[in-house]
Amino acid sequence: MTMKGMGEFDFIERIQKRFPSSEKIPVGIGDDAAALSFSPNNLTLLTTDSLIEKTHFDRAYCTFFQVGYKAVSVNLSDIAAMGGRPRYFLISLGLPPDIQINDLDALYRGIARASREAGIHLVGGNTTVTQGNFFISITLAGEVAPKRLVRRSGASEGDRLYVTGTLGDAAAGLALLRSGDDPYSFSRLVHRQQSPMARVNEGLLLADQEIASAMIDISDGLTADLGHMMKQSHVGATLELAQIPISPALKRYALKAGVDALDFALYGGEDYELLFSVPEKRLHKLERLIGEDVIQAIQIGRLISTRKGLVGRDDKGKLNKISPKGYDHLRLNQEKTQSTQS
Repeated sequence: MTMKGMGEFDFIERIQKRFPSSEKIPVGIGDDAAALSFSPNNLTLLTTDSLIEKTHFDRAYCTFFQVGYKAVSVNLSDIAAMGGRPRYFLISLGLPPDIQINDLDALYRGIARASREAGIHLVGGNTTVTQGNFFISITLAGEVAPKRLVRRSGASEGDRLYVTGTLGDAAAGLALLRSGDDPYSFSRLVHRQQSPMARVNEGLLLADQEIASAMIDISDGLTADLGHMMKQSHVGATLELAQIPISPALKRYALKAGVDALDFALYGGEDYELLFSVPEKRLHKLERLIGEDVIQAIQIGRLISTRKGLVGRDDKGKLNKISPKGYDHLRLNQEKTQSTQS
């Protein structure tokens, strides 16, 4: 078998077999971030993510400022999904010989903007010359109290499913940029693609209030990331398709382009919203926070028996099987929308 025939999570499982966790590693390979136990009071969270030119971005439709901002945001989103507080980060760069100093200055302006907003500090890294495409890789450290850690594997049958924000905007923004249409007519969608905002405060709130039983950030698409939660929590799920949050901008774009907005919301990606499950006994606490406008989230379904898999209920009450699919970093011949993610 070659890498062409292997999916990302198949590859991760192969690695997990060779590097099992220990008692000082409460959470190892396979979640949004690793959790390491160096003290009894806090767990250290570690995550890393890369953006590679021509794979995750193209200079034709994004600036180096936006690449720098996004590189920080996608890592922040992983820490948010664990209920953690981000602290420090390292940067590794692969620089083609012909890269312009002005471009690197713009890159670091974007990094500085995102890091200031999140209150995190750059503490080092590495730079090398590459004969291939430019790449940036960030490693981010955060922390969380052991009792506040939220994983993908904590959901149970009967829990309700919620999501923050709206879905599908970033994938539609990328489709718009690639189409050559005027991006300013749908600037919200383009902005969501080029400069995503990690839901750090929401992740902290859901963890501190002990509301979420499981959580994951939506980077690969709603059904794909829900599929990861289902697998690790050993549950199935019913999605209420009419409740999937879709922005007015995406609805207008879908109408103009003759496409289905729901497809972008289900199978797109790079929105970096939080998908989380809530036990019934904690629903009142979350709904109170939503009612007070402390957090923007909407219920989109519930968790069911694992043998039922993933199903969607349309506005007429009809149930249909849904295949969890979205972006896979390693599978080259996959079904997906026009979205590339980190």
